Amino acid sequence: MKKILEKLERGQSMRKTFLVVFITVALAVGIVSNSEAILINYQTATGQTATADFTFLADAASTRLQIILTETTAPEASSLIGANAILTGIGFLLPDAVVIATGGGNVLYPNRAYVGATSQTVGFSVITNLGPGGEVSYEWGATFGGEQPIGNGTSYDFVSTIAAQVTRLPFGTNADSNAALGGPQGGLLNDSAARGGLGVIDNSVIITLSLDASPTTTGWQQVSAAQKETFLASLSTNSVVEFGSDAQFGTPVSPVPVPAAPVPEPATMLLLGSGLIGLAGFGRKKLFKKR
Repeated sequence: MKKILEKLERGQSMRKTFLVVFITVALAVGIVSNSEAILINYQTATGQTATADFTFLADAASTRLQIILTETTAPEASSLIGANAILTGIGFLLPDAVVIATGGGNVLYPNRAYVGATSQTVGFSVITNLGPGGEVSYEWGATFGGEQPIGNGTSYDFVSTIAAQVTRLPFGTNADSNAALGGPQGGLLNDSAARGGLGVIDNSVIITLSLDASPTTTGWQQVSAAQKETFLASLSTNSVVEFGSDAQFGTPVSPVPVPAAPVPEPATMLLLGSGLIGLAGFGRKKLFKKR
């Protein structure tokens, strides 16, 4: 009988240890799987409009910033036509010391661009009719090393189809046959009839950037929660979208939505809920044992 009781006690101890570990993992995953996001609306003096959805993606290996950039100008709502009407880039101010990492051909920390979820390419000379998710990285470039001056007289970190001050994202296939970034070619337009024969994305692109919070140190340094919060809050005053090659610059318009509250993914919610249930069960069991 004594041996049986000892085995039961050991079994209970193992179950307790497993339960504690499971709860810890569930709670931890529920925290790190959160993402932070904000949607900014832009407008130019000549009537162009655009939106940019900035989201920090949960990733244990690096800090990734996703930007869903969308050209929303209603057809014929602007005086700009042809190349000048095309949304060619977005600029913003990253926190001090944080840079868009070079990535290069490093597939672990890449900088990529894809056709938006409800969009398509129009008029490219080499690759035509790319649908949602089609890669267009080769048509975009980024300022990997930090702030650079652009045509409105301000220095920004930015992503653009304009060759000046940016380095091409080195992934995908050249869709427009140009050896270098093709200026407005590859940009965004909500009215494909106004594109002036240039290849465009109608009307959204998803850009994912890898960020390094301390590029002078060895290894990949993640952006802190405080830096993320500061960056998202700054976008209402320190960001801009560009149309054409310095043709027009769109600035944020009020009201600007507040940052979205972190929301765990569905699988994470299940795991987190299971952990909390387990924690409640564990406490209830101990309570009854004391009685």
